[in-house]
Amino acid sequence: MSRTHVGIAVSALGVLVLLLAVGWWWVVYSQVISNDYMSYPQAMPCLFASSDRCSLAQVLCRGNHFLGIKGYSVELVWAGLCLTCVGLFVADSRSRA
Repeated sequence: MSRTHVGIAVSALGVLVLLLAVGWWWVVYSQVISNDYMSYPQAMPCLFASSDRCSLAQVLCRGNHFLGIKGYSVELVWAGLCLTCVGLFVADSRSRA
């Protein structure tokens, strides 16, 4: 398997992780938003960073979430971004060698 193929595979995994993170965020924060604890513009930063406001909104939300999900972890979105970037770097490194 060439470096380009490995890079593309790692990037694809990163995109999959990003989609999973956004889906996880949506499951948690759609309930928070529908219960009027936050608006979409207020909840969007919670996708990338944890804050007291995001934590409070998650705790106050007593909704019934899909699959019993109780909270959201920002580490997943950052892992997805890192995997995507590393994969793109590895796939592109052939042209620089």
